Amino acid sequence: MIDLHIHSNHSDGYYTVKEILKMAEEENINTISFCDHNVLGAYEELKDMDIKKYYNGKIITGIEFDFVYDKRDFHILGYNFDVEKLKNSKFIDQRTKEDLMKEEEKNLEFFKEVCKTMGIKLSSDLKITKPSERANDIIKSDMQKHKENDDILDKILGKDRKNSFWLGQVTNPNSPFYIDFTKGLPTAVEIANEIHKAGGIVVLPHVFEYKSIDNIYFLNEMHKLNILDGIECIHSKHNKEQANFLINFCKQNNLIMSGGSDFHTDKRQTLGHTELGEILDKFCLKK
Repeated sequence: MIDLHIHSNHSDGYYTVKEILKMAEEENINTISFCDHNVLGAYEELKDMDIKKYYNGKIITGIEFDFVYDKRDFHILGYNFDVEKLKNSKFIDQRTKEDLMKEEEKNLEFFKEVCKTMGIKLSSDLKITKPSERANDIIKSDMQKHKENDDILDKILGKDRKNSFWLGQVTNPNSPFYIDFTKGLPTAVEIANEIHKAGGIVVLPHVFEYKSIDNIYFLNEMHKLNILDGIECIHSKHNKEQANFLINFCKQNNLIMSGGSDFHTDKRQTLGHTELGEILDKFCLKK
């Protein structure tokens, strides 16, 4: 069992690196990768850690970068790169914890105003308390605590509440919750070049998690750029039909297959698993 898509509290994950290592060991996950958003803090932390005290498996270097495509914010994964070569990239986020908290507080206030306009009830004590917290996660969680929001949440998050608020609303220009995060973002080609220069491979993640786009068209457009080494076939938001489509796409185009839960917290994902079951070794960057 593997999990090549894990977020720690160095970006928007809930758990520390050490806590995740312990969890991976307890779950008998043999290979993991920390893929925090635009930062390499997890690997800086691992340098000074006696990893074997907590985890005996393999750790593959990973990162999840943001890039702009068609005026929207999308994600791309890098694996197996040299951290020392990549850490000086201009695309690594250098903001301080204080900067991040101020930005998220601003986003939270914006979401509160949107909810007020839409008649969505929220708790009165919502605030950012630590750098790893994201305003969109706080709003999504709190909206669901109030039964009077059920009808509108059926439209926003789906009846099963599994729709991504971030990808379906916050980064969707057609949504009232939209925030334009694309200013200054690099293109997919620019990011891929940086990852390749650092000796890494480029993988396109969670293709079918994006809402309000033609997902297969998007996949084909990314493939035409000739920058992809692989596709994330197994993901928490991919059903069996979607996973099989991506597996076949990889086979037809001689691409590497990967798999990850996109773990942020055990309230939302299960380390090493998706709804399809355990993430198998055959998705550990293999063709």
